[in-house]
Amino acid sequence: MAYYLTSDESLCGQAPSRLAGAYRAPLERHAAIETPAARGEALLASLLRCVNVGTALDTIRSHVEGLLAVTSISWQVDDERYCGTVCEPSEHTIPVALSLDDRPFGRLRLHSRRPVGEAELAALREMLAVVAYPLRNLRMLEHALIAAEHDALTGLKNRRAFDLELKAVHARVARYGGQASLLILDMTRFKAINDTYGHDVGDRALARVAEGLDRCLRETDSAYRLGGDEFVVILPETPYQGARRLGARLLDWFRDHPLREPGGERVPLRARIGMAQFREGDDADGWFRRADQALYGNPEPNGAGRRLGRLA
Repeated sequence: MAYYLTSDESLCGQAPSRLAGAYRAPLERHAAIETPAARGEALLASLLRCVNVGTALDTIRSHVEGLLAVTSISWQVDDERYCGTVCEPSEHTIPVALSLDDRPFGRLRLHSRRPVGEAELAALREMLAVVAYPLRNLRMLEHALIAAEHDALTGLKNRRAFDLELKAVHARVARYGGQASLLILDMTRFKAINDTYGHDVGDRALARVAEGLDRCLRETDSAYRLGGDEFVVILPETPYQGARRLGARLLDWFRDHPLREPGGERVPLRARIGMAQFREGDDADGWFRRADQALYGNPEPNGAGRRLGRLA
């Protein structure tokens, strides 16, 4: 008799220590493995070579295809949802509840082109009993990498992430041409906010700046907190005048969205902004340095005395 599952089936995640040393045939040969236990061992060996959750889900789908005609796979854990690269939902859905150390650990959802038979479902359960620990470890790794590149207060990417992206954008524009601009934003009178209202209000002011950046930037732009009250934005395919329009829009947003204290008092947000468009011959550090000079109105290093473009 064939049927498809409409309610969760519990799977207890088992520690992979018993299987970790096993090595089985490459992925292209896993369909020839006969027993569910051997399929699980081969799946675990492949999962131990995965670098993120997405590739792990693709690996699981590839191995499961030895049993079922799977069209897509996803994993929901807490408020996070991970999907494989192939996503073709079908009417036959197989939700598989995972558990780790006797606690619920999200749900795998597989889509199949046909209903699932009892024997196939039993083999699938035994095979997927090894996936909870590898998925847990890869998820923890992804969280650690995100934390390493993001500012905890504002949620923006940090200086480390900016340095990497600036070099990548610079290399791309320098090699293939095009336009790109940097925008550096520095809050003015930020110390006065901390001294007058307290550091908790100062933290809220920084978070408000991040909100303004999120509201005003395009999807292709990226914003970073360098530290303190200084922020930077990378604007790909954007000439200087486009950066200037964005800077003006940001200053307008800050003016129209001051902080409000519980008693109704307005805490104004003020900033100055320096901009620099990429130009041939710039290295990445020189490009950033020109934007920083524009922020403080320093003259060009050639002594011509012309101030770089600035909004204040």
